[in-house]
Amino acid sequence: MSENKSKSKYYEEALEQYKEMVEEEEEDGSERDSWDKRITDTGCYVENLALQLCHAETNDWRQCFPEMAQFRSCWEKNGNRDRVQTVDRDLK
Repeated sequence: MSENKSKSKYYEEALEQYKEMVEEEEEDGSERDSWDKRITDTGCYVENLALQLCHAETNDWRQCFPEMAQFRSCWEKNGNRDRVQTVDRDLK
């Protein structure tokens, strides 16, 4: 998880959900589904969930730019650009 100085309400909610998920796994020995495991392996689970929560509430990606920036920063910090085949294009 990334160290964010200004955390949105979506980040805080995502962090709380992540903590609950980890506690449940520890208590009952359950495992994450394959989607959650893949996202967790990126190191950006909380940032990804915060972005999803923002979009679900606002229904407008434009209102989620802070969450997008946090996710992108986390993604790059964890070296995930090297894990995927897609490459950002310069849009002109």
